[in-house]
Amino acid sequence: MTRLVIIGHCPAAHRLVERLTARDYPGSITVLDAAEQGPHNPALLPTVVANGLAPELAALPEHPSPVRVHRNTRVTSIDRTRQRVGTEHGETYDYDVLVLATGTHSVVPDLPGISDHGLPAKGTWPLRHPDEGIRMRGQLAADASVTVLGGGLDGVETAHALATAGYEVSLLHREQHPLPRRLDRTAGGIVANTLRDNGVNVLPGETASEFLPGKLVLASGEAVSAEALVLRTGTRPDTAPAAESGLDISRGIVVDSELRTGDPRVHALGGCAEPPSGVADSLTEWWDQAEALAAVLLGSDDDVPVRPHGTGGILRARGAGLELASIGPPDVLTGKNHEIEHVTFNDPKRRRYARLALREDRLVAATLLGLPEAIATLSQLHDTGMPVPSERLATLLDLPTGFGTAGGVPADPVLCHCNNVSRSTLTAAYHGGARDVAALAAATRATTGCGSCTGAVRELCGSLAVSSTERVPSGTDSPERRVRNE
Repeated sequence: MTRLVIIGHCPAAHRLVERLTARDYPGSITVLDAAEQGPHNPALLPTVVANGLAPELAALPEHPSPVRVHRNTRVTSIDRTRQRVGTEHGETYDYDVLVLATGTHSVVPDLPGISDHGLPAKGTWPLRHPDEGIRMRGQLAADASVTVLGGGLDGVETAHALATAGYEVSLLHREQHPLPRRLDRTAGGIVANTLRDNGVNVLPGETASEFLPGKLVLASGEAVSAEALVLRTGTRPDTAPAAESGLDISRGIVVDSELRTGDPRVHALGGCAEPPSGVADSLTEWWDQAEALAAVLLGSDDDVPVRPHGTGGILRARGAGLELASIGPPDVLTGKNHEIEHVTFNDPKRRRYARLALREDRLVAATLLGLPEAIATLSQLHDTGMPVPSERLATLLDLPTGFGTAGGVPADPVLCHCNNVSRSTLTAAYHGGARDVAALAAATRATTGCGSCTGAVRELCGSLAVSSTERVPSGTDSPERRVRNE
């Protein structure tokens, strides 16, 4: 029996255990986690901030009993010669396969009032856990001023969520537009204007110098009102256990295409692993890693589609009104490879933008803004490797293009890309008794990933409810008819 030990319980590790247990992993699985609480779905953090979602609703489900999870258990040693892990409590765990999933920690700028010996100072919030979001909401007045520091994806999502919640929000970032590593100037400008439309005071090209009670002082000498300062200034991989055991470290733990370190018995995934050049260090990438590593550990030859580690993945913004996706490596969009076909669509007035890179009609990379249907369609085409229909503009604008034919999108589209849940699966669950979004989420896990498919699932519920009512024969005592008669 193979003994698998996992150090850390980040979302990638949670997904890995799910996949292994679902496919009858032939061995024991032990998770050693330094945290007191179980993992949560980071995709739901904006919902916690915007709507006060209860933290327990953002928690990832417990694993079945054969999996042993030890919380509050910090690993202090990894003996790769003996294949043994030691903890601060003196326990030891032998392994045949070791997976490092220690995640990341927040980068705290070393500035007065922001950093307290490397930790966030009073009044600053990294917002890494749902409980922290609830505590911050509880301490702030309903219309308090909040400044978000950092213009990456986390900063954009957080600023949007806070503005949705009714706070007076400013977004401060040193670059000239948000998400500079993923978006070109045009796309970044549209994101900034979308945030402004939603009430966010976007301050590009600015840096902070000091945080004082009630205000953030900028390097220019000006000040921004800030009763709370949210730190979205990036993260660093937690590589300490790997480094102490002698494994190769770059920015993160160095791994190959199968997430294997220099020691063939040790793997790493999630935020602690070194992402390949040009690949977004994102939730979807981590889930892809979990799928890939599960296939490696199972030695499976099942026909399960798994995107190889390092092929770019999909970066999605979370939050109603933030229809943003970056697919594949962004540098392909600006390159001058004669084999690449480039397609650009720009509608700044309606905050819509698209830039595609295709090779032999297959999508290699894309930036998509304000085009939710195109995001769903092109994400699926990228995942499956199917060709993009020749009517490029019709595809972007969701016009008829012959979808459902051999050359288009499959007749059974995937609505939840995070969990690969198709329309037919949701329909079957609906007819099986799951009659609303919450019930469908429990039955199929749709909407529990990035959450961007919630609207589509809700719309499907409505259409199925209508069609079910329409199919009731005349005179049948349906629930709807009974209510009206009463």
